[in-house]
Amino acid sequence: MAAWLSLLAVLYATLMPFDFGNQSVAQAWAHFTSLDVPQMRASARQQWVANILMFVPLGLFWTAWLSGYVRGFLGRCLVGLFVVLLALATTATVEFLQFWLPRREPSLLDMSGNFMGGVVGVLTWYGLSGPGRRWLATLRQGGLTALRRGLVIYGVAYVLFAWLPLDFIVSWQEWVGKLESNGWGLWRAPVSEDAGLRWWVLRSMVVVMTLPVGILVGWWMRGHFSAVSGWGRFFLSVVAAMMFGVWVEIGQFLTISGIAEGGSALSRALGVVLGIGLFVWRGHFSPDRLRHWARPVVMLSLIPYLALMVLLNLGGKGFVLEAGAVSEKLESMRFLPFWYHYVVPEAAAIGSVLLHLVMYAPVGIMMWLWRWGPRGVTPLGGPWVAVALAMTLAVVMESGKLFMAGLRPDPTSVWIAAAAAWVGWQACGAVWWGLRGIRDYPAPERPRSVRSVTDFPGIEPPDPGFVRGGESGWTGGRWRV
Repeated sequence: MAAWLSLLAVLYATLMPFDFGNQSVAQAWAHFTSLDVPQMRASARQQWVANILMFVPLGLFWTAWLSGYVRGFLGRCLVGLFVVLLALATTATVEFLQFWLPRREPSLLDMSGNFMGGVVGVLTWYGLSGPGRRWLATLRQGGLTALRRGLVIYGVAYVLFAWLPLDFIVSWQEWVGKLESNGWGLWRAPVSEDAGLRWWVLRSMVVVMTLPVGILVGWWMRGHFSAVSGWGRFFLSVVAAMMFGVWVEIGQFLTISGIAEGGSALSRALGVVLGIGLFVWRGHFSPDRLRHWARPVVMLSLIPYLALMVLLNLGGKGFVLEAGAVSEKLESMRFLPFWYHYVVPEAAAIGSVLLHLVMYAPVGIMMWLWRWGPRGVTPLGGPWVAVALAMTLAVVMESGKLFMAGLRPDPTSVWIAAAAAWVGWQACGAVWWGLRGIRDYPAPERPRSVRSVTDFPGIEPPDPGFVRGGESGWTGGRWRV
């Protein structure tokens, strides 16, 4: 299923908007065979990296699927060769068909990036499938090891997403261009000067998103600097937080499309410090104590959350009403999913998707907490209710853009909101699955085999083998970590 979905996703992304022209095949073939390799400029490299990332899932999932039908080294080589040829045939086909599409232009550079993405996907599966299965088994088992590895995965994904689309500077001219651009600032980049209150809201979201990284850093410090306490631990935490924040922003500065800001570095550092504090004071956050506050927290957070949604979605141009342009906006609206992402640069498209995921994920999180609070067990059902609520909220927000000057609704936001709410629900289920598996063992935890574990329990009832109360992973209101 994942293999075919990855292929369909590639075809959709490369052939959108599907309004083919009436040119002849002979014209298309003559144009296709006369292509030459363009110079790798900064903008072209951004597109090239995006093409690589787009074809990695195709190579990964097709290799994973077909590898189950072969044995031995020769069989794996044949599968890898077939998937690489599939990637090559796919990119050659779509680049040829792009001759008939507006805003599209066949390119050997795009073909090379797509082909390389397929190769990277194949090598990734063969290089990481063994460790990946062991990590997956550990994550499904739950417990301390699963929590730690889950935080490691989150931390790596956090950094990679911060640096997307990975268009790093590679020449002196690009260095000079970056220094002369408005994409960096000691506190706020000039490109962000007109953001106003939205800038502060986004920095607050960065703080919240960095909290899990801080928990991971606190866990690491506990194992390596257990003798340090008091002010020494606080100073060490601040240094580690600042190093992380500056490191991420340096990576942003080293990308052509990245925006590096001192304010963002401090936001990330604050998130790390708060995460370390959560780890240090983890004994005060036992589930038996927290679950009674779950519903009150959701109710208190609802109005501020809705106010932030209005600000982020409708406040981009200062809440200036423009009711007379409603009919014009409706007539020009494109309902094809991701059409508006297709007509903007890759960095802007990626940033828009990530922002909408962050905006609507709290719907799934709050719904999970609401269902979890009364009994403190994994909620039965509920993710589809969260998805429906997120889609409804997105429809309201996008409809409001019809009446605001300088804004246009994007129907794709409704589908992104649905995915974000589902991810938020599943993330809570994963965290709870790890927490409820914490117990004291005389020996280190060993992951069970992949065949012996159940499917991901984000929406399943709790495992009866886990005992709550005094025999579980928390005693006397404290976690046994």
